[in-house]
Amino acid sequence: MSTRDKLLAAIAKPVGTRLSGEKLAAHLGISRTMVWKHIQILREGGLPIKGSARSDYRINGPIDPTLAQFAKTSRIQPHYFFSTASTQTLAKGGAAAGLPEGNIWIAESQTSGRGRFNRLWSSGYGGLWISLLLRPPVTPVQVPSLTQIAAITLAQVIRRLTRIDARLKWPNDVVCQTPQGWRKLAGFLTEMSAEMDRTHWVIIGMGLNVNNSLPEELKKIGTSLHGLTGRAFQRGAILRAFLSRFLNAYPRWMKEGFEPFRKDYWKLYRDPDERVRLQTSEGLVQGLVRGIDASGALLLQSKKGIKRYFEGELA
Repeated sequence: MSTRDKLLAAIAKPVGTRLSGEKLAAHLGISRTMVWKHIQILREGGLPIKGSARSDYRINGPIDPTLAQFAKTSRIQPHYFFSTASTQTLAKGGAAAGLPEGNIWIAESQTSGRGRFNRLWSSGYGGLWISLLLRPPVTPVQVPSLTQIAAITLAQVIRRLTRIDARLKWPNDVVCQTPQGWRKLAGFLTEMSAEMDRTHWVIIGMGLNVNNSLPEELKKIGTSLHGLTGRAFQRGAILRAFLSRFLNAYPRWMKEGFEPFRKDYWKLYRDPDERVRLQTSEGLVQGLVRGIDASGALLLQSKKGIKRYFEGELA
């Protein structure tokens, strides 16, 4: 175990705990100056800890060492980073280099995380930021529904591990109801390389707000598991449960498509049969959400009848 990992494990204490620099140094077998240097690096990555080399340290937010532990024990191929620009960028490089499916890139924090429509995604320390490489032998048109299965899986895991009533917003956001309205917990970004009838690789990027703090400007649209409950969660346990369930569904999806999962998606849908506004590349449409078809398309009923939509953003 590296000095950084030992330090993370040593300071994973309840919020408000004060830690002696001298005792940390003795525990790690290094000088107080080296403790300070390591903590400075961790703080630059977003670690919620205050203090200086000449004083005690204070834990100001949840510290969770379980992602590093997951990376050391996982049977799949993990690539773990304390901080990186984007796991999605790293994963695409790995895919282009010919790495097999099952490789996963994990970061404690990202400096240039991205969501759909190339939007910046706040990815500070405490969230779950991953990119999973897959090489399914399917046509490109089938791929989008795989992201919806990932969203179903994550919502189910959140509900089981946290008791939060996680729901889905089409096509693949995980949301929950709060006193202030619906707030986003997680989102997915799927990218692929393909030809007309062949998929070379698919990368599913996932961002889940767990113990991380959100910037003020994002609190009107997003929230975190910790923010909802006041509890700190082990991201390693969430990731392990997600991968176990998702990789179990993956072979069935390759064989049978999205149809076997359609009822599960609709069961978790945020506002079935409610009137919505959908911004598409062709303009704004309004209507009642009547379901999801076997390809994962949104079924929207307007005065002109029910129409399928394969792209767009719900207001």
